[in-house]
Amino acid sequence: MEFKSRFNQLAFTILIPVVILILSLILFSSPERAIAQQEAEYAGIEQCEMCHEEMVKAFKDTIHGKKGFELRSDKACETCHGPAGAHVEAGGDKTKIKSVAALTSEEKSDMCLQCHERGRKMFWLGSAHDARGLACQNCHSVHNAKAEKAQLVKAKETELCFSCHKQKESQFYRASHHPIREGRVNCSDCHNPHGTQTAKLIDADSITEKCYECHAEKRGPFIWEHVPVREDCSLCHEPHGTNHLKMLKAKLPFLCQRCHSDTRHPGTLYDQTQILSNRLFNRSCTNCHALIHGSNHPSGKTFLR
Repeated sequence: MEFKSRFNQLAFTILIPVVILILSLILFSSPERAIAQQEAEYAGIEQCEMCHEEMVKAFKDTIHGKKGFELRSDKACETCHGPAGAHVEAGGDKTKIKSVAALTSEEKSDMCLQCHERGRKMFWLGSAHDARGLACQNCHSVHNAKAEKAQLVKAKETELCFSCHKQKESQFYRASHHPIREGRVNCSDCHNPHGTQTAKLIDADSITEKCYECHAEKRGPFIWEHVPVREDCSLCHEPHGTNHLKMLKAKLPFLCQRCHSDTRHPGTLYDQTQILSNRLFNRSCTNCHALIHGSNHPSGKTFLR
């Protein structure tokens, strides 16, 4: 009896503080109190504007500053920078708020991917640009869109791409090229800079399928197909530009002779005593084999007609 009495007394002594602690947690950690405490940590865009007037003004003109953005998040600046209450109370102490400049490339991109994880951005992780340590902010400016189209890009699309891809820029200055410099085509018409499942960031199932989007007449189907056409247009063409007609990678007939044996059409020139040879002029294979992309004529096996 004495042992049982002491046990009950000990249990009572231990349980009372535990019960009081649990009740305190329930009372003082209610959802309403947690929400109120969280709201107190946010300062609001009005507080941001008091110190960062020009930046907030520019931000309001971007897509993130539009009214519809509030449907996704009503925290404005603090959606990305985190609660600014402590930052304001500390008189603008930068250590009291999330500074994007101090983040790693991966952390910067993760911030954007919280909202932009679908559509053309869904293959960003592991993409060519991500693998090279680039972040969204290398091309995009959240606070101010400087391009003609308000897409939060830091410059005109071609200028932005050419800032890294200098070799491709030089190719567009060659005689035969896609009208990138003329402003009729953009890099993103063929490439998705955020990542794809195909090579070279091509925004299609293959290079050939991308070419067919504009050059549908080359698609076929043909009775007689030219295999390289079906396989990959870039086997013969350099889409960024060359100094040969129709953006061909080499001058004819040398381009054709990369694959075709020259036993029937000798590829070497005659010597100077036979200057009237047809191999000195009009030497393009397509002078005869005009339908080089494919033929639907019953006798068009050699693409003559």
